[in-house]
Amino acid sequence: MREIFQNMKIATWNINSIRVRSDQLCGFLKRQNIDVMLLQEIKCITPLFPCEIFEDIGYNCAVFGQKTYNGVAILSKYMMDDVRLGTQIFQDDHGARYIDAFINKHRIVSIYVPNGQVVTSPAYVGKLEFLGTLRAHLENVASSESCIIGGDFNIARHDVDVYDPVAWRNKVCCTDPERETLERILDIGFMDCGREIAGPAKPIYTWWDYKQNSFSRNKGLRLDYLLATKNVLTKDCYVDTDMRMNARPSDHAPIVLEVR
Repeated sequence: MREIFQNMKIATWNINSIRVRSDQLCGFLKRQNIDVMLLQEIKCITPLFPCEIFEDIGYNCAVFGQKTYNGVAILSKYMMDDVRLGTQIFQDDHGARYIDAFINKHRIVSIYVPNGQVVTSPAYVGKLEFLGTLRAHLENVASSESCIIGGDFNIARHDVDVYDPVAWRNKVCCTDPERETLERILDIGFMDCGREIAGPAKPIYTWWDYKQNSFSRNKGLRLDYLLATKNVLTKDCYVDTDMRMNARPSDHAPIVLEVR
């Protein structure tokens, strides 16, 4: 694959209800001058997604919604071709958790991995199966296309991505099997853009519980990622923590990736 040089600014955000936070999102898009926005947990069916709000400020919309839960979307200043939904990839009913499109010479993915509930639950097994299917699909994608993936993986990759790794050890999002599945995705040719920029030792958090003043005390986890195939030239990647300080914030903060 040849190197990709187009300048582009991509962000991912678990918005935790588009209808509650559409104004916050509009402000973020304008302030950060985002070219492509990847959303998770939009929590509405596709026809109720407020496309006109974002079309009015220059974005095309691709949406895979679901009533009350889940839901993913892509907003793009560029045209989107070959939009694909998770129903084309995941045979089991995992809800609306995957959407991708071909945008400006990149295959760009918005993903919302199941949480897994607790390690003794069927939901945890289902999470690992979902990640296995995702890896097999992405292996095919990465072999032929430049690819950027953004979303809520519900996995803290390393102990440095957890404010208290001892307390979280062997809990969902921090178990070895979950972390190993994420490593297997990276091993097929993806890089963890946030970690590449920050280095191995710097704590990075993208999620803070609403309870116990977790954000003000910086008791967070890194559950959200921007991954890219290694032919993508990255300039910067950072968490916009200002969004977590909004009134009625999402419990997640956006991540922004600048591609050269």
